[in-house]
Amino acid sequence: MNRQKLLLIVNPYAGKMKAGGALLDLISEFSSHKYDVTVFPTMKKSDAREKVVRDGADYDLIVCCGGDGTVSETVNGIAALPSPPPFSFIPSGTVNDFANTMTMPSDLKQAARRIISGKNRPLDIGAFNSKFFIYVAAFGLFTSVSYTVPQDAKKMFGQLSYVMEGIKQAIEIPSHRMTVKFNNRVIKDDFVVGLVTNSTSVAGLFKIDKARVRLDDGKFELLLVKNPENPIILSQIFVDLTMQRYDPDYVIFERVSDVSFRSEKSIAWCLDGESGGNYKKAAVTNLHKKGVIRI
Repeated sequence: MNRQKLLLIVNPYAGKMKAGGALLDLISEFSSHKYDVTVFPTMKKSDAREKVVRDGADYDLIVCCGGDGTVSETVNGIAALPSPPPFSFIPSGTVNDFANTMTMPSDLKQAARRIISGKNRPLDIGAFNSKFFIYVAAFGLFTSVSYTVPQDAKKMFGQLSYVMEGIKQAIEIPSHRMTVKFNNRVIKDDFVVGLVTNSTSVAGLFKIDKARVRLDDGKFELLLVKNPENPIILSQIFVDLTMQRYDPDYVIFERVSDVSFRSEKSIAWCLDGESGGNYKKAAVTNLHKKGVIRI
């Protein structure tokens, strides 16, 4: 049996630190199935991306174990490689939106076994200005909860901490005056939230019908929510969104290959559950089948 080189990137602080306790089990699982494993624990922000950029091309498979932020960092490294190897992930974060889309088991050993028996498939990657994302670029209400919730609260309350933070943000409804261009359309309006996504779940709150989402079709799902007259209407809009109902008076839902945003003031963006920076202009492009995922 030919041995292959596997880079295992582990975030020991993700979620409830499940990865640290199960690390030996993961190494044993991969090692017993043709892989020589190199473990790289992340210690600070950007460690995963920098490791992949520096050494990723030397491996046959890259697997990251952590939350959505760890996955996003790994993808940012992969997108920078001319000929990246396949990658996969083992979810150990708080919400794990991308894992929900990919129906990856929450049990770490089961996830490893799925990777071992899995097949390579193409995957679209999103370009956001000079950065990359794998499942969402977002602004507005609720979209920042994954990185504004303190880590201690995530560990103690799990996904409930996201809901509590979202309620805090909804007390005042911030809106953003923006010009959005997509599919030969130009729309100027006030928006409370915007998503460019390749996922069936965002922040554990926004849900998109699985039948609408394909990960390698060169398209993203664009969801824009206009500023309503009052919080009562807003609450109904979000109830409708959880049931995949889109009120045309308040919600724009389209499939796009690229979309641009322009605003008078800088707006905070979230990329794959992490802070993506503040911008007045943002250009989002689907990099069709740029990545290869083992799943």
